Amino acid sequence: MAMADAIIKNAREHLAPGEEVQGAFAGQQTIRNRLGEGGYRVVVATDRRFLVFRSGTFSQTAVKRLIEESARGQRLGEPTGLFYDLTVGGEKMKVNRRYFGQIRAIDDALPKDR
Repeated sequence: MAMADAIIKNAREHLAPGEEVQGAFAGQQTIRNRLGEGGYRVVVATDRRFLVFRSGTFSQTAVKRLIEESARGQRLGEPTGLFYDLTVGGEKMKVNRRYFGQIRAIDDALPKDR
């Protein structure tokens, strides 16, 4: 099972009925927040919203606690390099190139006029 598929499977219980997942990826938080919760974040993009979860220090697929929910209108941009700096809502993270296909798919799912 691909890592993005595992993230989606673990996040299913947090989705609303009829909500369609358009992609998922993990990123490493670049700055510890004021609560000292560093580590990985997982992002699930649906047709309605972005969901950002705490994943933990060592896991890129665990879905622990919902940190943030934001509007789906944001474009994530064209990822480059080994790690891509990305902000979803207020969460800043570095995303490994293994997830670049997911980032592109998430952006491709938005209408071009946004």
